[in-house]
Amino acid sequence: MAMIKFNLKLPENKGKLDIYSKTDEDNIPEVIIIGDPDGLRYLSGVLKELADYDQDSRNSPEGTREHVHLHKKCQLGKQSCEVEVCRADTKGTGELPDFMR
Repeated sequence: MAMIKFNLKLPENKGKLDIYSKTDEDNIPEVIIIGDPDGLRYLSGVLKELADYDQDSRNSPEGTREHVHLHKKCQLGKQSCEVEVCRADTKGTGELPDFMR
């Protein structure tokens, strides 16, 4: 199996950040993102790094999507759920998932 080259450089998290879901009184799901200024800057940095990342530089199969996992009590606070942030475009083809077309 080939060694996967991972060059995504995520910022250091120095702030407080929680991301969680809830439903309102009409049972409509909501996602709440709450953080102090440094926590929001961290999330912004993660999003920017993921958006700017050259997927073709990674030693992974064509058609894969770059993504980042943010974990409760690690990058996120204890109120958070596990969060995956994913690039929609695939490596090599740039295709988007069917639901985004």
